[in-house]
Amino acid sequence: MKDQFTIGQMSKLYDIPVKTLRYYDEIGLFTPYHTDGVTGYRYYRAEQFQQLDMISFLKDLGVPLKEIKQKLEHSTLDQFLHTLEKYEETTRRKMNELQTTHRHLTQKIQQLQLAKTTERGPMLSSLPKRSIWKEERSFSSLGDMEVLLREIKKTVNHMTPIMVGSVGLFVSPDHISGEEAFAYDGLYILLEDAESGYDTLPEGTYATVYSVEDRRKDSFYYKELVKFVSGLGLETEGPLYTRQIVDSFISHMRDERLIEYQIKVRD
Repeated sequence: MKDQFTIGQMSKLYDIPVKTLRYYDEIGLFTPYHTDGVTGYRYYRAEQFQQLDMISFLKDLGVPLKEIKQKLEHSTLDQFLHTLEKYEETTRRKMNELQTTHRHLTQKIQQLQLAKTTERGPMLSSLPKRSIWKEERSFSSLGDMEVLLREIKKTVNHMTPIMVGSVGLFVSPDHISGEEAFAYDGLYILLEDAESGYDTLPEGTYATVYSVEDRRKDSFYYKELVKFVSGLGLETEGPLYTRQIVDSFISHMRDERLIEYQIKVRD
């Protein structure tokens, strides 16, 4: 018949696998108009196209097949409207999450692209106020830092992903000894989507130097920054901030790894 379609034709028209259409039939969601008792071939009518259109639409929204079946079997206008409104909210939330993910990806790409061309020598930079999550807790082990990060991840992760480049350590100049190892005063996390109410790194001029060394050189680079700033007739103030921008996970090339050291210059 002219308006009768095989399961293979329906599969091609809707770009739905034959296996899926058979499953729809098995669960009573979308049954053929006629099934040949001898061959077992399934046939559909043109009148059923709108039903499959609706099933595909609701499935794309994320509505479970069981709920779709219930709607097709019995639903009032208000009930159907409620379903669409519920999944409209779900879709809006997913869109917001994707926009946030896209923003985080863009910022990370820009950061890593900048890392490829960053000068290694000491420099002065004028930086804006930066929102941070600050945890003042003394520790000397990066393992201790990772445990602390896991504790605060659920609170912070909606504003910024906790990963290399967003997490830093700080230490007071009074606690930086001439030895290679010392205890940090705490950690900070740069917040990308923070509103007011959080700690900040104040705006102003900062002395910055980048290194491919490991953190055993922290005190060395602190002294290098102080010497650089002093040579310009200026003074430093506040703690030393340090964060890893490129680590061994991002690049196995040692000369591509990057640690940032930064300290504020007195106004």
